[in-house]
Amino acid sequence: MKKNRTYLICLAMALSTVVMIFKAVRWSGESGVELAQQEFLGHFTQRDWKECHAMVAETYTDKWQFQRNELSLLMQDFSRQFIIPPRAAWRTISISKNNKAYEINGILSFEGGTGPSSGIILREVRTYTGLPFRFQWKQGNILPWSWQLEGIDHPTLELPSGYTPGRHRMLTVPF
Repeated sequence: MKKNRTYLICLAMALSTVVMIFKAVRWSGESGVELAQQEFLGHFTQRDWKECHAMVAETYTDKWQFQRNELSLLMQDFSRQFIIPPRAAWRTISISKNNKAYEINGILSFEGGTGPSSGIILREVRTYTGLPFRFQWKQGNILPWSWQLEGIDHPTLELPSGYTPGRHRMLTVPF
């Protein structure tokens, strides 16, 4: 009886090791960055603000001078305009590595979504889909799936003058 238990424990440990190795390979490098990007946008689409916020690095900065908490509020402001949120669609153009960080460039668009002003908002958002967004990712710790968003950039995206995340009810730009 004791021998069977020992075999089961060894089998469970071996299976756990295989699963961890598989996850480590799957979530490393460029494939890991793409998975993190899709996961982040999935959380955004589902309005899972806790998970979105957890994926943003404490050191997050961008060209609009937003930090982690402000980015979280900005995403909520955008989503608040929809009764049913639009699905965030991402098409990767390129991925590059700079030191230990990765940059993923691609086209971000929004599909679907309903609300009183959803048509106006989505038309405005489409004006930014011609040029790629740049998301900067870095692994947060030794766990292979611990990717953290360090920054977002877009060459032409400008926010409304005087916009402060969390203080305005209407926001017509993505993120």
